[in-house]
Amino acid sequence: MAGKAGYEGQALVTRHSQLATRHSPPPLVNFLQSLPAIVSQFDAAGIRYALIGGLAMAARGVQRATLDADFILLLDDLERADAILNSLGYRREFHSENVSHYVAPDPALGRIDLLHAFRRPALGMLDRAERLELLPGLPVPVVAIEDLVGLKIQAAANDPARHRSDWNDIEQLVEHAGRNRIALDWELLADYLALFDLPHKLPALRQLHGPAHSS
Repeated sequence: MAGKAGYEGQALVTRHSQLATRHSPPPLVNFLQSLPAIVSQFDAAGIRYALIGGLAMAARGVQRATLDADFILLLDDLERADAILNSLGYRREFHSENVSHYVAPDPALGRIDLLHAFRRPALGMLDRAERLELLPGLPVPVVAIEDLVGLKIQAAANDPARHRSDWNDIEQLVEHAGRNRIALDWELLADYLALFDLPHKLPALRQLHGPAHSS
């Protein structure tokens, strides 16, 4: 199936994304300390990236506790991103075709996870990202609500232990969009659901969004 997202039978990144596997995060994280430097240097280097995960949900208006910063990043830019993160005190503790995980000696810097964008669906997420103010004076590229939902659908499918929390996040995102009269791309959401054999979930999401805004 080659839907609007251009999957051509592929998962968003991989059906077994290592992003679903986490080590215990540090107890205290101060993103005011770490994110401005990361974002400013990524921007200065011309790196293509966008926030995903809990911080992206917060930027989209849905508060969710998180102790790490997740980014989707163009694979061709990974070498430059790695050099920047190393200069800021991070070291790469895991690397695969699909993801890179970074930690720092100072727990306050938090953990950085990079999802490598090289497949068409992930590249589409970068294209659809828009800059939002995550912190005062800190505009950051953030993936679209539909793409956050798509990543959550994948995470829930890959890891049954996360199913309930990920679907709770999905419902919060869709409900928030409806409450704030934010139109959603239902064709794209249908593509994401179909990719994981969940097309039957679409009517419930439309209803959650609200009949006035789901056409």
